[in-house]
Amino acid sequence: MSRLPTHPLEAVVDGFTHGGEGVARVDGKAVFVPGALPGESIRFQVDDDRKRWARGRLLEVLEPAPDRVKPPCPHADTCGGCDLQHVSPAGQLVLKTRVVIEQLQRLGRLEDPPVHEAVSVGPSLGYRTVARMHAAEDGRLGFHRAGTTDVVPIDVCPVLTDGAQAVRSAVGDDTGAADVTVRATSTGDRATVLRPGPGPLHLPTIDDVGGRPLGLQFEQPDGSTITARGDGTVTEQVAGLDFTADVDGFFQTTTSGAEALVAAVLDVLGDVDGLVAWDLYAGVGLFSLPLARAGARVTAVEGIARAVEHLDANAERAGLGDRVAAATMDVADFVSRDHDAPPDVVVLDPPRTGAGTDVIADLARQAPGDVVYVACDPAALARDARELADHGYRLRSARPFDLFPMTHHVEVVAHFRP
Repeated sequence: MSRLPTHPLEAVVDGFTHGGEGVARVDGKAVFVPGALPGESIRFQVDDDRKRWARGRLLEVLEPAPDRVKPPCPHADTCGGCDLQHVSPAGQLVLKTRVVIEQLQRLGRLEDPPVHEAVSVGPSLGYRTVARMHAAEDGRLGFHRAGTTDVVPIDVCPVLTDGAQAVRSAVGDDTGAADVTVRATSTGDRATVLRPGPGPLHLPTIDDVGGRPLGLQFEQPDGSTITARGDGTVTEQVAGLDFTADVDGFFQTTTSGAEALVAAVLDVLGDVDGLVAWDLYAGVGLFSLPLARAGARVTAVEGIARAVEHLDANAERAGLGDRVAAATMDVADFVSRDHDAPPDVVVLDPPRTGAGTDVIADLARQAPGDVVYVACDPAALARDARELADHGYRLRSARPFDLFPMTHHVEVVAHFRP
């Protein structure tokens, strides 16, 4: 295609990407414009013109969409943490539903995919229990500007829970750390992890936040951590079960979101009493324990040894140790093997890149009756859905959940059966 003009252009936005950008078309070429919404007339400047597509910078909204609102955060135009603050919460749900449908159609090659309307699972602000913040040159903590490593200093982040914000305020801006992780769980745990910068590190003098002990860790250059205060763990409660994880370990960043995902997985599977269940990419057992409590015999597979240690301990504490067998193993290696007891049901919660061709092929060879795929990226879900379809599995339902309001991110619980 020909090069686009360098002067400002006007167009009507007719699309929306899974990365949260509006799509306008000029001379047949797609132009991705952050901050633009479908149906809007906009003026924009093309900053990056490629052979098949271009990226533009929004200059002015000439005719706004009905769902455009004033962002609730004063840093929305500069901070890269939230990219949909200019959309009403109801409008965000519509966009996320649209994205899931379009990805399943385009990448998954599925006609009329059975996608439910996206639902919110908690407040649109004050929901995030953990965040990694970066230090600007003057030491002030904040988040990266969109598409850069420049830091926008932020004292108060409206998407953090009160507890997480209290940790950020307590840690302050004078630690000398390059990055600071703040965490506050629903059980009252408060913790922070500091990654040293090039200069000296100054420990936070405060030892509690709101009367709660403040756990303190340091991240080393090799990624390991040293615990300076506390035991290096936090505990979250979901569906009446306690899940302990490392302060810097992975767990869902919103408690209500984790509750919603667990409920959705159990709902689509129905009665699992006595069934053999595999929980792949199991983490610390978010799905393993509820499945076991519902009567399933669970094999939980996770590649991170420390997470498996927590999974075992979490299962024992819940009285489910005899129903959960945890394996520290790469999922691809596990599903490629022959097993004496093939699974009746599989819960698949892969990283953002998805499970991939080989894992899906080997999983299909195990012939489970149900596959429940928990996706944090609709494009990866769509690619894996296409692979599952090629192996005879049909998408029965896809349920989007808005776990991260004010951002383009959406979680999906998808159910496949042969």
